[in-house]
Formats: sequence, C-alpha cells, structure tokens
Amino acid sequence: MRRCLELARQARAEGNTPVGSVVVLGGQIVGEGVEQLPRGNDPTGHAEVLACRMAAARLGSSRLEGAVLYSTAEPCLMCSYVIRKSGVASVVYGTAVPYIGGATSTLPVLTTPSLDEWRPAPRVLGGVLAEECRKLGAE
Repeated sequence: MRRCLELARQARAEGNTPVGSVVVLGGQIVGEGVEQLPRGNDPTGHAEVLACRMAAARLGSSRLEGAVLYSTAEPCLMCSYVIRKSGVASVVYGTAVPYIGGATSTLPVLTTPSLDEWRPAPRVLGGVLAEECRKLGAE
C-alpha cells in the first residue's frame, strides 16, 4: 500500500487524480499503475486498469488468478469489471468511493454474488491506510 501512495503522489504531480495501484503475485509486484486522468487522452487510464495491463503483459496472460490488487482508492465500476474479468483473488484499497465504487456503490460489480457464475468475486478489504490516502487527495 505504501507503494500505491508513492504512485498516487506521482499522479498528482503530473496533474492527475492521486490514485496509485499495484498488482502483487507470489509476493512480488508484477504490475503498477499511475492514474492518467484527467490529463491523459485514454478514458481507461485508471491506475487499477494500468496495473492489471502491466501484470498481464509481464505474466504473458490475461488471467491474474491468485493476485492481490492494491489501490489508494476503491476501484470504480470499470476497474471492477477488469479485476473480475482477470480473476484477481483479492482487492485492498484505502478510501471508499461510494458514488461509483465497485464495492460500496449501488452497482457493486466487484462484489455482487450474481456474477459469481461468470467470475467469482475477489475478497475485498477497504480502509487500509485510509487516512493517508484521503489526505493525499487534499494535500
């Protein structure tokens, strides 16, 4: 999570939303993502998507079974789809984003059991280093 905070600071320094994400597999970081919006021109430039892309490229597979995704913010609906599609086993995030979050919004793509037949929901743990993540957005 500390690495996510570093990446979020980098995003903020580049004029983007301060979100950082990493994908860990077997105790090793296999993917990292620095938020690329609003300054970037790719609407999918969210830190979590970028971290999953890097992990998939490094592993040579779109399947990330057994991996843990860490993020300073709760993954949004789009990111939650990518996380489930790739088979990430666990998600750990800092601050909740209830209006569009994949776990706490009214559309919990990340956690809803109604999608388990398609892809099982990952374990989700929110609130990790929440105060530090929250402060980062206000600094």
